[in-house]
Amino acid sequence: MSRNTKNEKGRKLMIDLEGLWRDAKADAPVCAVTGATKNMVLNAITEGARSVEDVEKSVPLCGGECAGRNISACGCRENVGALLKIYVPVYEMMTEGGGCRHAKPAPKPAACPGVRTEKCGGCTGCGA
Repeated sequence: MSRNTKNEKGRKLMIDLEGLWRDAKADAPVCAVTGATKNMVLNAITEGARSVEDVEKSVPLCGGECAGRNISACGCRENVGALLKIYVPVYEMMTEGGGCRHAKPAPKPAACPGVRTEKCGGCTGCGA
């Protein structure tokens, strides 16, 4: 997602919004009006947010008056949209069977000795 904006001399610039938010630090403000940060949006994603409306339930957003003050020169809803586009697929890959199985611990089988073996490959229930 790219966006045209103007610099202080009025020249048009192209902003790679997704690249900006991918590289931004966790404490980077998503909304300069409310103080909402990238980390707050990422926490909302880990708690189930999958749309801007979902994020707004737990993260304070102003609705767009912040565009002139944000590092992206975009409104907070656009910033959240870019973060969702980047991080929702990553989080889902990590937690939906294709990645980190520790997000959904399996119960320890009754016959498990509690030691990881080549046969079982370990389980998340016993920590082996």
